[in-house]
Amino acid sequence: MLLGMNRFAALIALSLSCHVAVAQATLAELERRFRSEVQQLSKKSPSRDEQDQQLDRHVGELRVFVQERAQGDDRWNGRLMLADLELIRGNRKAAVEALQAIDADAAPAMVLVTAAAMAQHVGLQKIRDAFVATAVAKDAPIEDRMAMARLLMTVLREVDKGEAIIAQALAEATDDEQRAFVRWHQADALRDREDLPENTGFDALEALAKELPDTYWGAVAKDRLRATRLRVGDEAIGFTTKTWQGAQWSLQAHRGEVVVLAFWSTADYDTPQLTASLKELRQKHEELTVLAVCLDRDPTQAEIARVIQQLSGDFDVVADGKGPQGDVALRWFVEGPVVHVIDRSGRVAGLGLHVGTSDGRAELADAVGRALK
Repeated sequence: MLLGMNRFAALIALSLSCHVAVAQATLAELERRFRSEVQQLSKKSPSRDEQDQQLDRHVGELRVFVQERAQGDDRWNGRLMLADLELIRGNRKAAVEALQAIDADAAPAMVLVTAAAMAQHVGLQKIRDAFVATAVAKDAPIEDRMAMARLLMTVLREVDKGEAIIAQALAEATDDEQRAFVRWHQADALRDREDLPENTGFDALEALAKELPDTYWGAVAKDRLRATRLRVGDEAIGFTTKTWQGAQWSLQAHRGEVVVLAFWSTADYDTPQLTASLKELRQKHEELTVLAVCLDRDPTQAEIARVIQQLSGDFDVVADGKGPQGDVALRWFVEGPVVHVIDRSGRVAGLGLHVGTSDGRAELADAVGRALK
C-alpha cells in the first residue's frame, strides 16, 4: 500500500487518488477539501511538524465524520479512507479498528474487496478472508466487478475468484460491445499478474482487437497496441474528443498543423514548468496547436479547476474526469504526464518527452522545430 513511500509523498498520492468509491456528496466534499489543503501546504515547503499537524487534523475530522454524520455508503467508504490515513501516520491499531468497523453485510462489494486488500497488508487474515467471501457473493455494477476482479487476481492473489467474475460477466454479456468491455478489463488485469508470462495481457489485447474490431473497446485495444510500438516518423494515433469547454476536437481536423499533445496532472511537480514551456513555444510559434489532456480524476476540485482555467486561456484542454481511463490516454497508452509532438502530415515528431530538465525542454523545442519545417 502506502507505507513504503515517503510519508508526505504518500499523503499527496492518497489525496489525489480515487481508489475509494465515494457515494455521498458529503464525503466527496470532505475529501476534496483535504486534497486542496494538502496541495496548498505542499507549495510552502512545509516542515515535518506542519505535515504531521495537517495529517492529524484530517484524521480527526474524518473520524468525527464517520462516527457522527456519515450516511449510507459513506459510512464504509469513510472508514476505509480513515484506515488508509491511519496507516500513513503509522497508527496500525487505529487502522485495524477502522477496518473492523466496516459492516460486511451492509458495505458494497467493491469497498469490501478494497478493505480486504488493506486487511491483508496489516496481517488481518480472518477479516481479509471474510471480506472477500462476502464481496464475491454480492451483486455489483459491472464497472465495480471488473475492478474487483483485478484486485482479486493481482493484490489478493485470489485468481480463481477473479477469473470467475470475468467468466460470469462474459456469460451475461448480451452483445459484442459488452463482451469487448469485459475482455478489455480482463486483458488489463492480465498485464498486472506476476504469475503469467510478461506479454499475456498484450496477447489478450491483440485477440480482442482482432476478434471484435468494430466495437469501441476493440478499437481502443488496437490503438493501445500500436502505441506500444510507436516510433518517431510513424502515423499518429487518431482520436476525437471534447474539450473542457464542450467543443469537439479531433486530430484529423488539425491535419496541416503542428500539434503538441501534452498529458498533465496537478500531482506532477513539472506541471508549472510544462505550462511555462508550452506558452513560450506558442509565443515563438503562433501556428502551434496545443492540446492539454488532464490526467486528474476530479476536475471540479479547486486546485485542478484553477490549473485547467489557466491552461484553457492559451490552449485547448481535455478534462473529462476519467484520468488515464479517458479516451485519448487509453488510445495513446498514457498513464502519467508526458508530451508528444505531431507534425503537419500527422506523423510523430517527438515521443515520450518531459520538461523537468533543461535537456528535456531542449528536446521538446527541437521536436517542435523539426515538425514546423
